[in-house]
Amino acid sequence: MYYVGIDIAKRSHVACIMREDNALEVQPFTFASTQEGFRKLLVHLQSLGCATSEIIIGMEATGLLFENLYRFLRDLKYLVVLLNPYQTSKFREMDTMKRIKNDNIDSIMIAALIKSGRFSEGYVSQDQLQSLRVLYRHRASLEDQLKAIKRQVSTLLAVVFPELETLLSSPFSVTGLALLEKYPTAKHYEYASCERVLKTFRGIKGNNFSKEKAQKLLELAKESIYSGAAKEERALSIRSNIALLRFITSQMEAIEEQMLLLFHEKQAMPSEQDEMASLIDNLRTIPGVSDKTILALLAECGNLDRFHNAKALTGYLGLYPTLEQSGGSSKSGRLAKRGARLAKKAIYMAAIASIRHNAQLAQVFRNYRSKGRAPKECLVIVARKLLGIIYAIYVHNTPYDPARVFSAKVHH
Repeated sequence: MYYVGIDIAKRSHVACIMREDNALEVQPFTFASTQEGFRKLLVHLQSLGCATSEIIIGMEATGLLFENLYRFLRDLKYLVVLLNPYQTSKFREMDTMKRIKNDNIDSIMIAALIKSGRFSEGYVSQDQLQSLRVLYRHRASLEDQLKAIKRQVSTLLAVVFPELETLLSSPFSVTGLALLEKYPTAKHYEYASCERVLKTFRGIKGNNFSKEKAQKLLELAKESIYSGAAKEERALSIRSNIALLRFITSQMEAIEEQMLLLFHEKQAMPSEQDEMASLIDNLRTIPGVSDKTILALLAECGNLDRFHNAKALTGYLGLYPTLEQSGGSSKSGRLAKRGARLAKKAIYMAAIASIRHNAQLAQVFRNYRSKGRAPKECLVIVARKLLGIIYAIYVHNTPYDPARVFSAKVHH
């Protein structure tokens, strides 16, 4: 057998080939992330004079940079193993006892890790789930931008109309945004009247902004501590950010719609996609679990039945506390930093929703609180239980049945 370690980068990669005796058959070499570069790698592989089944190739799942090379090699029937960068980092430290890192050493460490067999293989999902992952991660990126914009607007409002927060629960509601667009600072209310303020909300469905509230708003603006400095420039900044906020929100909605279309269009779908649509429908039967939660798990984890059990899925997400041990004492710390960050966040938020909408999981939360556990610790327990329920429903493709799920005593 030959073991190939490839260190992935953006424009070029480094590879080496190791024999069974741990000696290097081919010293580390660089090849470009191009068709010509891929052919250079192929020449080295073919020079070994053996079947593709006698070659194991390892590479780190670094963002999406590995994908093109991974698919190129898989199409040629090579066995390619994806590794979590966390695994190779720990293996390097254990093997060298140092935090040494460069491209040549990384390729050798990857080859050695593959040869050792002490790794858990990564995963590239089928095209449908791969498409979902691309869309979901783009949406997550837009969500981060949205939060940054809201922070900027909130910072400006703390100067130009700090009193507004006493009247509006959120300046980013439909009502709040309409108000800020017309009156971005306290000084912009100088010539406003109750009638003009109320006219702003005409046509907004569900609006309940009363005349009394408008009068209070005008009083707050008149008494505001804002000096009026750079009034128009700050107004322009607020209005510009609101326009960006609306645009990004519309893009996020379009992406969510496209993600759901991957599973909702059942007509003329291959049987595999029909089965996936059925799984989505069954997962929706869990109270507290939204489409966003389901999409996050599938986007970040792929097919859930690739995990041997719910415990393996929990470990993949990193949904467990770190443990610090010293002598005879042990202390649980924060949640592990490793794992599928976006999926972990989604399942944690779903646990919060489940306490409100799922009677059985709400009882689990209360039971552990009554034992003196901290609220956040109880939420993690609920999240782990919820993840186990999702896994079971996915594997068996059956709707949520609380009588079955909670028939036995829950252990954690």
